[in-house]
Amino acid sequence: MIDKPIPAKILLTLADSKATGEDFIGLSGSLYRQNLIFSEPRELRRDKKKLELTVTFRDFTSFKNWDKNIEIEEFWSVKFDKLLSEKPRTLEERAVIIEVDNSKNCICSKSDFYILQGRSLQFIDELTCSNCFGQVSYSKIPLEIKLENWQVTHERVYLNWLEGGLFEKEARKELMNYKKGKLNLEGERIRKQLSEFFKIPVYINYFVEELDYNRTCLVCGQKGSDSGLKRLNSICKSCNTIFGYGE
Repeated sequence: MIDKPIPAKILLTLADSKATGEDFIGLSGSLYRQNLIFSEPRELRRDKKKLELTVTFRDFTSFKNWDKNIEIEEFWSVKFDKLLSEKPRTLEERAVIIEVDNSKNCICSKSDFYILQGRSLQFIDELTCSNCFGQVSYSKIPLEIKLENWQVTHERVYLNWLEGGLFEKEARKELMNYKKGKLNLEGERIRKQLSEFFKIPVYINYFVEELDYNRTCLVCGQKGSDSGLKRLNSICKSCNTIFGYGE
């Protein structure tokens, strides 16, 4: 078996259906600090009693044994035992993709704004409603807005960075060149088109290596204004970015 990154979901089944699941928000940070996952942990998504944490494990050993890590056991095993009805389950990407049809689509009659981000893996949200956090279906977007073409390109660059090797540095440079990089300039063009079409603001959630340190606008460095969200809690209206992770 080739030891390579493994995209996966960690499934957490809550014992109490009324629980918010906020107790597990910091799990991805623990996984990252222990070098078990790459540095773009995703937010928790909820489906009834299940929480889904999308991550990319660094290798097969991390994927199979993350819950046996000393720090994970020390800080999370009690919560797993008390707050979950069963042990966490970990699904590889090929198993996750089977479940993609269960993703929540936005059906809001009106949304405050949409969040656009470049595709990193096939099952990641790309255009999200700020009200319900559902995905905006491609079927709602005119063909002349080349959103999917941009997403495919973004995914290729992201995977070059993720997999390391010959193209890692160039891919990182392209992903993090927020003002002049061709990839991000195209994303900004798509963002404008989406905003004009839907008649609501659309904000870009740019790629960063370490989410916990993304507390200012990546384009202008300003603190921005309150987005109304617990995470991605700041908006820069002049640069049309959304960012920020609370303490």
